[in-house]
Amino acid sequence: MKKTIGYLRVSTDGQDLDKNKADILKLANDRDLGKVEFIEEKVSGKVSWRERKLGKLVEGLQKNDSLIVSELSRL
Repeated sequence: MKKTIGYLRVSTDGQDLDKNKADILKLANDRDLGKVEFIEEKVSGKVSWRERKLGKLVEGLQKNDSLIVSELSRL
């Protein structure tokens, strides 16, 4: 079964994810990608992506899964 995952990363507590979530949901709805499972984490962009939740997420993706981010800089 294909999954659609929205990845959200902030580096400080003061950053708000609501707009980013809304943008991801809009894209998923526009593209008929189904229910979105969100993965959120607070970690500096200086930390390697492999050491973040993103590392496990990418390794677990299967064919036809979709990974959506609000900005490429969040990766």
